[in-house]
Amino acid sequence: MAIARVAAARNAADSAGGFVDLNSTILAVSSPPGHSTRGIVRCSGADAFKLLVPRLSAELLIERGIRSVRFRLAEVSVPALLSLTPAPRSYTGEDSFELQVPGHPHLLGRVINGLLEDAHRGGLNARPAGPGEFTARAFLSGRIKLAQAESVAALVAARSDGEIQAAERMRDDRLGRLADIVTDTLANALALVEAGIDFTEEEDVTAIELGDLQDRIKKAIASINDHLSRSVGLESLQSLPWVVLEGPANAGKSTLFNALLCRERAVVSGMQGTTRDVLIEPLALSGVQNAEVLLIDVAGEESPRTHLDEAMQEAASMARSRADLRIRCIPPHESSPSAEDDVIRVATMADLIDGSRTDVDLSISVKQQQGLDELRSMIEHRMIERCSRLAGDAFVLAPRQEAALVASGKLLQEASSLLVSWESSGTLEAPELIAGLIRDALDSIGEINGVISPDEILDRVFSSFCIGK
Repeated sequence: MAIARVAAARNAADSAGGFVDLNSTILAVSSPPGHSTRGIVRCSGADAFKLLVPRLSAELLIERGIRSVRFRLAEVSVPALLSLTPAPRSYTGEDSFELQVPGHPHLLGRVINGLLEDAHRGGLNARPAGPGEFTARAFLSGRIKLAQAESVAALVAARSDGEIQAAERMRDDRLGRLADIVTDTLANALALVEAGIDFTEEEDVTAIELGDLQDRIKKAIASINDHLSRSVGLESLQSLPWVVLEGPANAGKSTLFNALLCRERAVVSGMQGTTRDVLIEPLALSGVQNAEVLLIDVAGEESPRTHLDEAMQEAASMARSRADLRIRCIPPHESSPSAEDDVIRVATMADLIDGSRTDVDLSISVKQQQGLDELRSMIEHRMIERCSRLAGDAFVLAPRQEAALVASGKLLQEASSLLVSWESSGTLEAPELIAGLIRDALDSIGEINGVISPDEILDRVFSSFCIGK
């Protein structure tokens, strides 16, 4: 299966053009931009090791491994660490090297330009790498599956520990293994259906029974539905959580909004109904999760008197319904509602009352800077719980992966419904139609790891039956 998947991926790459040109050797700076102690130049391709010959002693290029070298740049040489990884055991499956030099942007640029100039003079096919091209080559060479390649992109884009964990869950390839299992079940079923279509006159070929085919399809549907029910979308983990300040008018929401942001973002006034729109600002949480949320201030809860008031309340209601966490601002002398899982009950203006309240989660006084750090910690703790609740032991799905599973499930459900309608006759009344639905479902599920080829279906047919005697 892996061979067919890689071949199909390479064929797609050949027809697509662009950065998936596999004939050239590619180079790029793979360390983050800016100054650093070390910068990394990465190279992959058939001519990778030849590029180093003008710059290093030839004996250093004999064996794989890591070694200290002096990399020649015109009139000077710089200290470097060289890592050589011959094909096929490199990340990309090609001859590859990484060169670590002092991390000055100008120096890294000179290394790249020098290697490209050497390639031009020596007639070697080398060029700068395109975005994501090293990982694309790893996929096209069969070193990683498509879902694992997507996990690399998710890891690079991660902005919090929760997103890093989500990317790691994608990389463990549980979804890829599911796709392989479902693909195996469907491919075997399709092989039998097509054998019944093409080789019914052969004495050694027996078409698959309707009940057996239904069992196989239902098994695949159950597996897909089970994984969808235990999945969480990558977008829901990558999107910034909404933390909404809610409560009656003049409860101190905007004052608290400004205090948490440490700047005057919202207009604050003793006049009721000062906040008339939804204010949204990012709020960095400085704890161990290095997380960020969207802090949202909405209009106070009150009975609308005008069309503008109605629009304000509708916008506030939509923000509350979208919230991942709500901070209920409770002014002095107003009773607190019952505790809820996704609500922090905050007594505002604590400096105006004597003693402490026991019916809230936290008392705050912006004037006296009381309780603000505790509230930030509570928000972060709730966000940690949210990430654990969302991810847990779930499958993390990119939108493309979720769409592929859903599409495959719908096609198989359609096939199953057709089989139910034929139960009275006990035969496959339109095997070509069933075969088409299964093949389309295979195409959809195959998008997770790569495309299953028609040749693979034929291989299954010929390995299962004595056809060519």
